[in-house]
Amino acid sequence: MKKILLALITLMFYTSIQSQVTQNVGVMVMIEDSLTHHYIGRSEDDNFVQRYAATNDYQLYAIDTALVLLEKNFPKWDFCTMEGDHFRVYEENREELRPTEFRGFRQNWFNTLKEDFEIDAILVIRNSPRFTDGIHWSDTDITGYGIYNGSRRSHNNVFIQLEFLFFATGRPLTHIQGPIYLQDKSYPRIDDEKEFFTESELQHIEVPLKKLIIKQIEAAINNANLLRRLR
Repeated sequence: MKKILLALITLMFYTSIQSQVTQNVGVMVMIEDSLTHHYIGRSEDDNFVQRYAATNDYQLYAIDTALVLLEKNFPKWDFCTMEGDHFRVYEENREELRPTEFRGFRQNWFNTLKEDFEIDAILVIRNSPRFTDGIHWSDTDITGYGIYNGSRRSHNNVFIQLEFLFFATGRPLTHIQGPIYLQDKSYPRIDDEKEFFTESELQHIEVPLKKLIIKQIEAAINNANLLRRLR
């Protein structure tokens, strides 16, 4: 009986220690520092693209939003920010190496960061390089984030698409979900590439852009597969 009791006490003590071990996730957020305006005309010759300095630090806003929502939804984990340069190295090697070589690099990359930063997982959030316009009956690639409109629709679209990659091992789980754009006739509109938005007009799209960032981060957190290890 004493042996059984001692074993139970030891098990309870070990479980208590294990429950107090802090699990850490490194979070990298990469969002461009410029707004993009795409105009989709009736032909490719009518299309044009303009870039503007961002009126807000959307990367900082996304980092703050992600940390608040992650800590709220996963209270047993600690989250720390990491420089996006680590993921840029990952992307460069993904493009340059053959698939078999990249698999080995990917695992070593993850193991090295895990050891150097004392983390158990990595979450990367970035604005996707491009997606295809599905509003103006075209296959035009929409890049960056900001606003796009065209001759075939009176609505103006504020857009951003975030991509989430979660590394609990070398191979990531990926997620793209949530509303990509918000439509409203009141959003700024330009139909001539010789014209340019004013700063106040660009500031007008800050609110819908921030709404989209929140909604997409919430969608990623609610994805049962993406962050299942954190639950």
